[in-house]
Amino acid sequence: MTSTEARGTQSIDRTFGVLKQVVAHGAHGLTVAELVTICELERPTVHRIVQALERQGLLKRPAGSKRYVLGDYCRQMAAAFADRADLRTVCEPALRGISEETGNSAFLIGRVGYESICLGRVVGSYPVQVLTVNVGTRNPLGVGAGGLAILSTLPVPEQGECIRANAKRLGSYGSLTESTLRALIRATQRRGHAVIGHYNVPGVVGIGMAMRDASGNVLGAITTSSIDSRMSREDQQVAATSIARNIAHIQSSLDIL
Repeated sequence: MTSTEARGTQSIDRTFGVLKQVVAHGAHGLTVAELVTICELERPTVHRIVQALERQGLLKRPAGSKRYVLGDYCRQMAAAFADRADLRTVCEPALRGISEETGNSAFLIGRVGYESICLGRVVGSYPVQVLTVNVGTRNPLGVGAGGLAILSTLPVPEQGECIRANAKRLGSYGSLTESTLRALIRATQRRGHAVIGHYNVPGVVGIGMAMRDASGNVLGAITTSSIDSRMSREDQQVAATSIARNIAHIQSSLDIL
């Protein structure tokens, strides 16, 4: 490889490094100063990279903000990927099964960096439904039942990295703190499924369980949620059993993803 080729490769690596950091920090975004620190690059280099990514629609800076977030072209790429079915299509029968069995809405949750994202939703039959979470809704990983289920499967160092990255945002979710989130992780690991209530949506309790492929890789999580009056301990167990049974039904399809 020539010196020119090496410099070109280095430039590409740096550019994708910056983009990946913005992805990891989700809707909160990052300033140029923060990217300089995180990526350990010179400010002029970061400035050139974010300008190039902005021109290509991969990053954008909302009006009046100094923070860079993902641009519209990233949404187009995500939509193109989602349209190829994969996880969402495979999990659709499970979401419908859980919704029919519990009467509650069911959700497919994925991970994007330090955040969870709703990839699919089936509305339940009970007259009062939790519809504040739409497809595309993103939250700090661990705030909702799906994100908590996924977070609980991560190695301890990676859990800590996620929690620290989202620490400043947790205050926006009721009384949720770093120590509370760590306690919820331990409870999820003991129980085998996540139970979390009132933080993301007051008066609502969610139940979530991670999904794995044949190699043990976590693909996402399936959850269901309802108002707390419909989520007694018995109701929670019924919901968890329904999620586990429906995940088992689609397991062979998950194994090939």
